[in-house]
Amino acid sequence: MIWWLASLAAVAATAWLMCRCTWWWPRWPPDVPSFLMLHSVSDDVVDPSCPNNTIRPDELEGLVSLLKSKGYVFRKFSDAVAEPGLRTAVLTFDDGYADNYDVLFPLLKRQGVCATCFATSRGETDGRFLSPAQIREMDASGLVEFGGHTAGHVVLDRVQPEVARREVSSNKEWLEKVLGKPVRSFAYPCGGENENIVRIVREAGYECAAAMVKKMRPPGLDPYRIHRQIIPRGMKTWQAYLLATRGKWKI
Repeated sequence: MIWWLASLAAVAATAWLMCRCTWWWPRWPPDVPSFLMLHSVSDDVVDPSCPNNTIRPDELEGLVSLLKSKGYVFRKFSDAVAEPGLRTAVLTFDDGYADNYDVLFPLLKRQGVCATCFATSRGETDGRFLSPAQIREMDASGLVEFGGHTAGHVVLDRVQPEVARREVSSNKEWLEKVLGKPVRSFAYPCGGENENIVRIVREAGYECAAAMVKKMRPPGLDPYRIHRQIIPRGMKTWQAYLLATRGKWKI
């Protein structure tokens, strides 16, 4: 009787775990890249209004190591959109925080993986963000692609069209002057986009853009609305891995 009750309890516990965690869910289809959305990399929270935007270095490194061990190949955003490939992971970092140079860049070199930074133009005058010299050095390494993110981190669908157009184009011009080459990719600040904003981004000369639509899907469906999975601060490595490859770790 005791053995039977223990077995029933074990079955119930297993069923509860399966309902809570999605380790048993299939990964994204192998030809659909895992586009991951991050911002700052630091032990200290950079933006108190949104602490989840600062991932700890050890959390990020643990996730990268686990993805590599599972056979994932890391690629830059625009390359993965153009040619998705199999079992692809794409690390993207919005805003262009200075710790992307101080902390993220050494991590990428240590792990031998690449990433994409969507940078505003604020580093021209604000030391909290990547300076032109830092941007050039990171780009020259071959490990980092730089994409646009508006000049001053403006939520584009909340401003007048002429303001949106100026924010998009001036940021692209600034980055291309810093880098000395075309900038191909863009990310909408706070996911703010609509049909008019997408048209502005496309007309500015961008080939693809990261949005906040629901669920990962093949890039070919709409290269200007690529979904990215947010990886928040404070997750265990296995939780972040499930989130990165399945879209959630809990139901």
